[in-house]
Amino acid sequence: MGKYFGTDGVRGPANVKLTAVMAYRIGRYIAQYPNGKKNKILIGRDTRLSGTMLDSALIAGITSGGGDVYELGVTTTPSISYLVERHNFDFGVMISASHNPFYDNGIKVFAPNGEKLSNDIELEIERYMDSPIDYLPLLANNKIGRLIIAKKLTTDYLEYLASKAEGDMSHIRLAIDCAHGSAAVTAHELFVKKLHLNADIFNDSFDGIDINDNCGSTHLKFLREKVVEGHYDLGIAFDGDADRCLFVDSDGQIIDGDATMFMNAMHLKKNHHLNNDTLVITVMSNFGLKKVLKEKGLKYEEVSVGDKYVQSCLREKHLSLGGEQSGHIIFNDDLNTGDGQLTAIHLLNILASTKKSIKELLKDFVVFPQTLVNIPVSNKDAIMEHQGVLKYIKEQEKTLNGDGRILVRSSGTEPLIRVMVEAVDLNICQEISNKICSYIKDLNY
Repeated sequence: MGKYFGTDGVRGPANVKLTAVMAYRIGRYIAQYPNGKKNKILIGRDTRLSGTMLDSALIAGITSGGGDVYELGVTTTPSISYLVERHNFDFGVMISASHNPFYDNGIKVFAPNGEKLSNDIELEIERYMDSPIDYLPLLANNKIGRLIIAKKLTTDYLEYLASKAEGDMSHIRLAIDCAHGSAAVTAHELFVKKLHLNADIFNDSFDGIDINDNCGSTHLKFLREKVVEGHYDLGIAFDGDADRCLFVDSDGQIIDGDATMFMNAMHLKKNHHLNNDTLVITVMSNFGLKKVLKEKGLKYEEVSVGDKYVQSCLREKHLSLGGEQSGHIIFNDDLNTGDGQLTAIHLLNILASTKKSIKELLKDFVVFPQTLVNIPVSNKDAIMEHQGVLKYIKEQEKTLNGDGRILVRSSGTEPLIRVMVEAVDLNICQEISNKICSYIKDLNY
């Protein structure tokens, strides 16, 4: 990771860590990269209050550098990835902080192939952002870039998603939580108008500050209650930019990304569409997923947390499916990035094809008890390099005797240390987690 670019673009509190000046500089750079080329750039945003501010700064930077901007307005992150490649844009930009609160925002830049920028280009942008002198030329006269409103391109993306639906889903009654985010402008069009599903849409309004506020995939209490009270067959919860989703079954039980990947891996394998019978997971995936994959004759590749690492492994090893426990899942034969709405369609396809309930599909999948605690810190790098912390973690691992695991890592997007413990018993998880958390907090970093 660089100074500004983390695992998922530049992210931080808007107008504090991520300013309009930074957005302007990013726009100036990508407008002409490489070698003064006049670029065509697609921009979208989620519903955050600061989105229009950053959007305006990016547009000013790009057009002053001679680039042309095609603006989608409020849209999903995966729509940018899909449309950049399909319509031959030079770059795509999504303004979003995903699952974070409204006061945070982020800038994700996509390469022409719809994937995240390489680290080398990110570092070049950072050097320019830090330069005391704006050494890039300001274009004038007829060389100034243009702004084109391109909201209709979103229809192209939604039609592509709709084309992935298979079978009769009319018997499935759905509750969909849009998190007051990007899905608020796409979910009704996709699931109701195009797919004609029996779906009730919730949290599909937005005022700039309600995104992810006690709703969506990071706050599932709302949807769990709706599903149980309304006797729905399935609940679908998106995050702020709809690149991930989690599910709730008819009893209100949470179906996370691990369970979703397992169901899809089994379905793809049965239909001979799971390349090399291998799934890409991250170090955060539950031990139970690894265990059941082995029992079912499936293999897995394990990578660091972050969709860019999942994406990289899928590409390099020509694999079909991968993702994260958080619900960020990549169907690599369809899109080269995670897409919550596409994930929902794939699960609905399985339900339509098998005529089975989620409980039947997951009868062999046993989740090991797990605790995950986020510790706010001021210097996460210092903690991850602290020899006392590393030694203490190893001491606690020995007490598990191989029947579980401990994972302590720093967040790629927030000033947090994440402590995850898995064991055969929840009490053991909590006991070890509390010890490690107390040790880290006592350091006062």
